[in-house]
Amino acid sequence: MDSAPCTPRVNPKVLRPRGPCRPKCIVPVGHSCWPFLGGGGPFADAVRRANEVFTLGESNSHWLAIEAMQVSAELLRALLPEARLVQSLDDARRQLASGAVVVLNPAAALKSSDCMLPHHWDVTSDSIAAYLASKLQADELVLFKSTLLPANTTRLQAAEAKLVDGHFVHAAARLPTVRWVNLRGTPVTERPF
Repeated sequence: MDSAPCTPRVNPKVLRPRGPCRPKCIVPVGHSCWPFLGGGGPFADAVRRANEVFTLGESNSHWLAIEAMQVSAELLRALLPEARLVQSLDDARRQLASGAVVVLNPAAALKSSDCMLPHHWDVTSDSIAAYLASKLQADELVLFKSTLLPANTTRLQAAEAKLVDGHFVHAAARLPTVRWVNLRGTPVTERPF
């Protein structure tokens, strides 16, 4: 069965490709798999604090936060020793086609000339994951979060409530499905939005 590559994000976000994709834990089964994308987390928060102190500017801060995502990617790869850390969408596609578990460092993909994401704080790993999911033609993006998404919340309402970043609605517009997984709930809950 053919399936398009996808891109999950961890802080997390996960993208489900077209076709069957059933993770065993987070390790995919068969030839389909989900790439993972680590969020900026505390590393991007440190960049935010540095920007407040040193007035680095929106664009500089944006790129430093993206570089901080590389630390998250390395950490995620260390937690998943079977995973391959990839630096580009082309590498991700090749590794996914071979059935590998993939952790994507987004910096190279975001520096390409066709990347249309704005360079400011309204674009966080939420929008980056949605953008990469669209580039990989994923059918689904799964956002692993640490808070509950209220029932019947739309993507716009989630952005207005600052549950996702302000650019997310635009970045996720081409994605047929986005699921929210609350990892801090007991039990863990998930819902589409």
